[in-house]
Amino acid sequence: MVLVFVLLAALLVFAIAAAFVGSEAFRLGHETPAAIFDLDEAVAAVGDELEPGAQARLTYPEVRALIVATLGHLRSKGLTALPGEDVDLTGSRPEVVVADDDALAVVLGAVESQGLDVADEDAVEVIRALLVHLGRIGALGPRA
Repeated sequence: MVLVFVLLAALLVFAIAAAFVGSEAFRLGHETPAAIFDLDEAVAAVGDELEPGAQARLTYPEVRALIVATLGHLRSKGLTALPGEDVDLTGSRPEVVVADDDALAVVLGAVESQGLDVADEDAVEVIRALLVHLGRIGALGPRA
């Protein structure tokens, strides 16, 4: 009789544990992981991703300035957040489309205001490489 109670208790403990583990696995499987962005890592990754011509023309401070300007533009559209902030992903949000030429104009304007002389094609290359990096770290959602 004691053996039956021990067996029932073991089955009950297993069922509770399986239900808990299953529900947590389901929740984690359907939850978007937070993407952690490190500016120094991004500057190195974007610098490595650039074509050789752009690598020869741009310095790391210029790449950093272009990245910061691009992220500032994306933040103004509500697509990124500063450290400690969260992008509101709950409820219905209007879709945001960022035009390539608009982003390029904003980024070049921001960099020019800092007194840096960056060619348009180099800025385009940095923005492209930054988007590749953001995709690698999981900071981009699905393509529209």
